[in-house]
Amino acid sequence: MNKLYIIGVLLLLVYWGTGCQDIPIGYLQTEDASYNPDTMVVKGVNSLDTTAGVMNPAVEEMAISVGATLEMYYQFGFSFRDVAQMFGLEAYIGEGEDRERVKWDVPWISNPIEGVQGTPQIFVTIKSIREESGGSVTEALEHIKVYGDGTFEVPVQHTIPVGRYVISLNFRNEGYSKDVDDCFTIIVK
Repeated sequence: MNKLYIIGVLLLLVYWGTGCQDIPIGYLQTEDASYNPDTMVVKGVNSLDTTAGVMNPAVEEMAISVGATLEMYYQFGFSFRDVAQMFGLEAYIGEGEDRERVKWDVPWISNPIEGVQGTPQIFVTIKSIREESGGSVTEALEHIKVYGDGTFEVPVQHTIPVGRYVISLNFRNEGYSKDVDDCFTIIVK
């Protein structure tokens, strides 16, 4: 009987020793991770077109044709751009394509990454940036931000040199960490 007791205790210790392993909580899947599109083109500060345009005379003509003046619209809080938009017209002729972006400090924003699944909360960081045409990776790291859904942001006022920057990301949550290599490209013109 004593032998059976010792064998039972030994079997119980073996079961506890092999059965009680640390199993991470949750899951993290990045096998299908991708961007659509996987490239974003941004302009360097010296490439921005901020040319001032002239007011489109057709906007005032349209306002008059419906029995109003621009001043009447202004009294109700509408701007010249608002009035032009109401009539489906461009507000300014010859205006640089980046004028509004610079005026309102609108950054370049990518689409979020698709195909990353896991137990919340998932954190994302830039693992590495590889420059393919001689630009400064240090400058790129200072200005490129990535958010929790994998969205990239580049401010309109940046000092990233002209080049092609290929980015790899790291996703992590409790118990898991996975890399997605060369998943997004930012081209600075």
